Amino acid sequence: MKTFILSLTVFAWIIHPLSFVRAESTNELKAAFIRDNDLWIKITEQETKITNGEFVRYPKWSYDGSYVAYLKDQKQNEPLYEGSLWIYDLKLNQHYKIDSNVSNNFQWAPNKNTLAYQTATSLHIADAAKIDKIHQIASRIENFSWLPDGSGLLTSSKANKNIFSDIRLTRILFNKKINQPESHDFYTVKVGQDDYFISTSEFKWSFDGAWIAFQLVPTASMSADSNTLCIISRDGQHFQKIGEMLSDEGWFQWAPNHNTLAYIEGVGRTATLNKHLNVTAIDKKKTINYTPGKFADRDFTWVNGDLLIASRSYESDLVDIEQRPMPSLYRVNIDTDEQKKVTTPLEKEGDFRPQYNRDSDQLVWIRTNRKRGDVLTSNRDDLNQIKWIENIKLGSWYYEKWNWDEVFCLYKINDFKEN
Repeated sequence: MKTFILSLTVFAWIIHPLSFVRAESTNELKAAFIRDNDLWIKITEQETKITNGEFVRYPKWSYDGSYVAYLKDQKQNEPLYEGSLWIYDLKLNQHYKIDSNVSNNFQWAPNKNTLAYQTATSLHIADAAKIDKIHQIASRIENFSWLPDGSGLLTSSKANKNIFSDIRLTRILFNKKINQPESHDFYTVKVGQDDYFISTSEFKWSFDGAWIAFQLVPTASMSADSNTLCIISRDGQHFQKIGEMLSDEGWFQWAPNHNTLAYIEGVGRTATLNKHLNVTAIDKKKTINYTPGKFADRDFTWVNGDLLIASRSYESDLVDIEQRPMPSLYRVNIDTDEQKKVTTPLEKEGDFRPQYNRDSDQLVWIRTNRKRGDVLTSNRDDLNQIKWIENIKLGSWYYEKWNWDEVFCLYKINDFKEN
């Protein structure tokens, strides 16, 4: 495979130098976020501005917290679909340009500081320690994810340019040299004459690696209203379509300790209408809806195998913006069926993007009044809510749904397993 040597651009920013150490097992909270279009980092109570006068989006932590990758653009287009890809080295306080015209689909490996990313035509790999050597891995890729043990990638691609052509899933393995990958056919998703599937989402593995969840994505206008959630077994022998949902990869998540998939089901692009938190026990082939009548679930996260935190509002079609319902957080226990409201934002504020940090045993979420966003934290029982970060940039907005991954990334220890 041809190796591309890219020119390396390094900026030693004359901003307060950071004295961060490489993250190992720690209970400190750590986040990268966007404020006024610049990249910031906060570790516990230390908040530091990382760029100055830039237009930055999609901060993403490396597996050990040593680096943050991000997209930068000069045109200040929102939403940002592609831009120049950079990484920031926390220890050296330096920025490195990786490539230009990179899509917002770039991912760190789960167990090493290696970054995979897509350009318009190709899939590439960059090692943070050797970024003068960029390896082209494949071409004509629709989407990809790292394998859970970091040994390679699972990719999706169309069989040909025909819109009704099948979608091929392929494993790309780095057995010896990263610039000599081995490709292995994994599964072919049959596309019928009425399907219009052109791509997939990223792929997500169950805790033991036995199952993979992903979305089949149709053409853009159709994708805004409905995408098909699927699961496939690790050996490719069992494939099943689970339900219809919006194109949001945060809206389907595996439980942390068993083969149970939670997702926000429902067609229609309006996030406040017909959106239900479903939980499917794959081994039992059983699905339960946990959203009460007249409510819509807008985000969620797993706390443990029995407990979820959901962002939930009253159900509503589109009305005047000031009258649209905003969500609170609810604790949902799927073992006891108990549900309880745990946050009470002020009127015209809402709580979104709950995330549970198991390393620090803290719940983190974003509260917004549509003009600004703040990051709050508490323990899982909401006994002591604290405003941790003030005034982050709002993600791009579409039919009452914000893309928070554009502007906020919480660092979480990756408990990867070799499956």
